[in-house]
Amino acid sequence: MPRRHRRRPDDETQPLRRPQGQAPPWALVPGAEVRRVSNEKPYRCPGCELEIRPLVWHLVVVPVAAPDERRHWHEGCWRVELNRTRGRRRT
Repeated sequence: MPRRHRRRPDDETQPLRRPQGQAPPWALVPGAEVRRVSNEKPYRCPGCELEIRPLVWHLVVVPVAAPDERRHWHEGCWRVELNRTRGRRRT
């Protein structure tokens, strides 16, 4: 006999793993504001040159000295970049 899966009642909502806008502690760098976002338009990740598809959680890195140079990164690509540069990223 197949198993029966029960749906959760609609009033039980699952909280986000991390609130939007709050970056994980490992992603923070001095001289830049890092936010975790999900947008409705695609962006190009400078780490892998691939598209960040709409509605996908990713990081936005905004240099404090040059806010016009903000970049959208996959979380994994940003982690690799920080490891590669040991946190001395020019953002």
